[in-house]
Amino acid sequence: MLDDCLQYLAQNKLEVLAVVLSIAGVWLTAKEKIINWPINIVASILSVYLFYLTALYGDAILNGFFVIMCVYGWYEWLHGGKENSELSVSISSPRVLGVLLLLTIAGSLLFGKMLNYTNSTVPYWDGITTALSLAATWMATKKLIENWLVWIFTDMLYVAMYYIKHLYAYSILYFIFTLLAVYGYYAWKKQIKPLYA
Repeated sequence: MLDDCLQYLAQNKLEVLAVVLSIAGVWLTAKEKIINWPINIVASILSVYLFYLTALYGDAILNGFFVIMCVYGWYEWLHGGKENSELSVSISSPRVLGVLLLLTIAGSLLFGKMLNYTNSTVPYWDGITTALSLAATWMATKKLIENWLVWIFTDMLYVAMYYIKHLYAYSILYFIFTLLAVYGYYAWKKQIKPLYA
């Protein structure tokens, strides 16, 4: 068993590196450390390559988008607050949540339909996780606390999908992400001031 694990790690160095960087990036996001953004950029670039090789095209495209969103999030966290100040954790408005829900449903159907024309074996599953991830990523760039709740649900879907696709390190990664998302939610929740004191 140990020999099998070591052999897997040796044969899949890029996947392991992407996993380690991704865990560090999410942990640092939960801790609100700005260095999360460059670390997540490198992890996403590696993931684009690996997902392309395994015909998870939605996830490859998604990670390309993550690179762009990491640059945007980096800027937003530094300058997106009042008067160009650091951004603070906040709660999403019902309007924002409603728009994101509609866009996520539409995106899931669109991505699933598009991926149905590829050799993907899980086009709609891949499409749903892609759309949810886009919504959660945008929410994270704005420091909206609900991003963690979306990630918890999405990460659980990813655990199963990657297991089916034999990307075991990624399956473990997304299980860890689920736990980190729970941690992130409670860590950020402590920073939100009550509406009525």
